[in-house]
Amino acid sequence: MGGNMKLLIKLFLISLTILPFAKTSYAEELIIWSRGGWSDWMVEGFNKKMADEGKDIVAINNLIGHADFQVKFTAALAAGERVDVANIDLINVPYYAAIGALEDMTDFLKSQPYYDQLNGPMLALGSYDGTHFAAPNAADVSGYVYNKKLMPTPPKDWAEMASMCEDFAAKGQLMMAWPSKSYGGMIFTGMPVAWANGGSWVSKDGKTAELNHPKTVEWFKHYQNLINIGCVPENVDVWDWPDKQDGFLAGDIAMIGTGNFMINVVKDHTEKVDAGFTAFMGSDGSSNSAFIGGDLIAIPVTTGAKEAALEYIEYVLSEAGQIEVYTKNGGIPIRADLFEGNPYLTDDHMVFANASTVGDVPYTTVYQELMDPWQVANQRIFAGEDVQTVLDEQNAIMQKIIDAGH
Repeated sequence: MGGNMKLLIKLFLISLTILPFAKTSYAEELIIWSRGGWSDWMVEGFNKKMADEGKDIVAINNLIGHADFQVKFTAALAAGERVDVANIDLINVPYYAAIGALEDMTDFLKSQPYYDQLNGPMLALGSYDGTHFAAPNAADVSGYVYNKKLMPTPPKDWAEMASMCEDFAAKGQLMMAWPSKSYGGMIFTGMPVAWANGGSWVSKDGKTAELNHPKTVEWFKHYQNLINIGCVPENVDVWDWPDKQDGFLAGDIAMIGTGNFMINVVKDHTEKVDAGFTAFMGSDGSSNSAFIGGDLIAIPVTTGAKEAALEYIEYVLSEAGQIEVYTKNGGIPIRADLFEGNPYLTDDHMVFANASTVGDVPYTTVYQELMDPWQVANQRIFAGEDVQTVLDEQNAIMQKIIDAGH
């Protein structure tokens, strides 16, 4: 997004604090903006609860879709269009919080008895200067899926992974593949391996690029070693997400990085795949991590019904919302106190639930702009270039982007 557009939006949002929106006759109609279809079920559950309680609040779900959400939401903010609740891709929330687009939710969240049980990295991503502007909502957690028909047990550490790679290469089979061409796919399923190893991508405050962190360098060299051994497609540097997922589901690849959504996907491929799941591990196997993706939920400053919006968010975060709506439909709860005794969490789901408690997600107001150097780094390294040289170069580019953004 250009600097002029950012400034215009910021100036407009500042004006809203001076001239607040007038309440309309539709004040108790809640306009919900969403990226995923599961939000239809959440809105349905909320509306039933309101009707049962005799409250005159009706939520209306505006399903924007994943691809267009950021552009349309930013345009809506610039135009002052009313949006009462927004389910935002969590990696974009720091930007919206920084420009003053979201209402302060600090007191509301801290007053909830489950506040300390909310997913920490997601909660941090919804915060700016110590203020909570968004709450965890829907988590997409990453991890490995492996095919027990090809790999009865998964590797426990990098050394075992390399040894198994040699066995697969000797048989002319593929053990691993990853989507080097997909910047989103690589930060979701690649960077967590580096995090589990003690590596970094950006600093916790988002102000320093750390792509060339020594422990991140180790991860890239580990994956490069797997290519050299021969159990990874030779042209993996140009593979996209569908390439590796389709290869796995066809029974041609033993293990890939994926997300908790794969638990449902593999149910249609049992002829070729007997799926098992395991967390990303660091070099010695003693630590795990994951990319915690998904949505945060927030109240834009263009809301016309803040109190009703808070009631909706309270439902989303409740046991009813998190268990009977979200987990029931394949999700991972964003409250740790809802893991135990949850009837919809299988052992496979628990791999991702547990990983969500030790996973991470980068905090930066310029996430989208950093994707270009990140993609370049992956494709060049997995095409065989020197890891340190490439990461030093791309880290410098990332830092310039961060400095310009701040």
